Amino acid sequence: MTKDFLQIVIPESVIGGVTICPSFELPFNEGAVTGIYSDVEQIGYIVQQLQYNNQINLHFRKEGCYERLTIMESLKFEKALYSSNEVLEDILKMTGLMDKKSVKIKDLNEVQVQRVRFAKLLMHEQPIHILEEPFQNLDVETKRIVDIVITKLKEKGYIVYLLANNLEDLLSSSDQLYRLDSTGLEPLDLQEERKESEKTSETESQLIKLEKIPTKLNDKFILFNPPEIDYIESVDGLVNVYVSGDAFPCTLTLNDLEQRLVPFGFFRCHRSYIVNLQKVREIVTWTKNSYSLILSENERTHVPLSKSKLVELKKIVGI
Repeated sequence: MTKDFLQIVIPESVIGGVTICPSFELPFNEGAVTGIYSDVEQIGYIVQQLQYNNQINLHFRKEGCYERLTIMESLKFEKALYSSNEVLEDILKMTGLMDKKSVKIKDLNEVQVQRVRFAKLLMHEQPIHILEEPFQNLDVETKRIVDIVITKLKEKGYIVYLLANNLEDLLSSSDQLYRLDSTGLEPLDLQEERKESEKTSETESQLIKLEKIPTKLNDKFILFNPPEIDYIESVDGLVNVYVSGDAFPCTLTLNDLEQRLVPFGFFRCHRSYIVNLQKVREIVTWTKNSYSLILSENERTHVPLSKSKLVELKKIVGI
């Protein structure tokens, strides 16, 4: 590749005296994936400027498909059109479409159509690939497939650009990251952005943490906050949640409840019991080899404590 070949300049766009998009040169990172974070209007303008450049394969998010063709027929057409050497069965497996190969495009949902678009992308062999909003409105599995396709393009030595208005979408897939705003194209520290994103995700997770325990009484569902619960008992596979001395049937297993409630101070004190440690007043010897927890409310309710769990409990409460 010559330097002239690599210079792709986006001209400035000014409407009514307002700069919609500044002039900038696409950064060149050979064999790398470059993410460009921008707003929807600027992305649309960039795509418009590049759509007739024969050096580039421009992957439109809403690229048209022949809806009357099956997936296999569509890929065969694409393979012939671009004289691709790709093996169609490999592409179908990679994009999770093997079991849908005989289904017509018109009968697919939007996410499946997106997979078809990315399957076709693998047969385009221009040296530069620009992907418009590659992760928008996709499920987790399809996002994983898109990442695989992008990696495949990178391994072939192609230059890949990802245009997106969601920074999170670019962090995991980009080797280089830029922000485009009215002042121009600015490089971002990818590692710092990833760390900041992780911190934000952890904070949001802590802020929105909410847990309700569902029970059913007659024809209605009753949801309890963890602090309301005294203990939980499982007898012959039937689970009851005890609140203020009353039992409420629960369809969750004891294992499921344990996973949900441990962060709220609950303890699996016996193979058939989970207790709210905030409600425990005393630990007493019940028989020579067994113990019991006495709760502070509900007429001195006793909950069994396995001998094997005693040491663990002592560590938790610091005795």
